[in-house]
Amino acid sequence: MNISSAIVYTKDGNEAAEVAKRIDQVKGCEVIAAQDGKIVVVMSAENLDGEIELFKALEGVEGVAGAAMIYSYQEDLQQDIESIKKSGKISEILLDENIDAKDIVYNGHVGDRVK
Repeated sequence: MNISSAIVYTKDGNEAAEVAKRIDQVKGCEVIAAQDGKIVVVMSAENLDGEIELFKALEGVEGVAGAAMIYSYQEDLQQDIESIKKSGKISEILLDENIDAKDIVYNGHVGDRVK
């Protein structure tokens, strides 16, 4: 079981209550608080894949500008780690514990996500 929380940012701060109602309809999500265009959500899923799907679902709710994961707890972390390693979806550089983080070059772009 994975338990996590996120802060959801609404596109229009005045619509937080309406967006919170939509989020409450997403199975596995529970709205804890909503104020000034920010909504605190607790999510529960069976595993890491489920947690990721819930996070994507949050981002897809009408009126949501973005979401930020705040906390994540996994009961069986080792099982999820092994599953991810076997999936081949993670770069080898991230799996090698002997690589110094200073040697990893970042080539991403987050400018369109940051406001």
